[in-house]
Amino acid sequence: MKSLPKSGNFAHSNQIQQKKLVKYYNRAGVKQADEGKLMEALNYFNKALRIDPSSKQALFNRATIKVDLGEYEEARKDFSLIFDLNVSIDQNGSSVFL
Repeated sequence: MKSLPKSGNFAHSNQIQQKKLVKYYNRAGVKQADEGKLMEALNYFNKALRIDPSSKQALFNRATIKVDLGEYEEARKDFSLIFDLNVSIDQNGSSVFL
């Protein structure tokens, strides 16, 4: 019988599983988009972002789908989130791109 992981290992294992799931949903969304199934793609990108709201790939993909659907303001919000995730403030208060 397999023993349960220690609490620290469990958290690490859970993070790895979440990253894999985000990657899976993102890839599934791309596949749906490639097949022209934009709403299905959007659903997969939303699933990925519910797990990891800071996934730049899922945010970018969702934003491009929103553009294709004519949801320009919503797409702009996603692109802005990506920008915010790529900018850090240094000790002097200046913006630094990551």
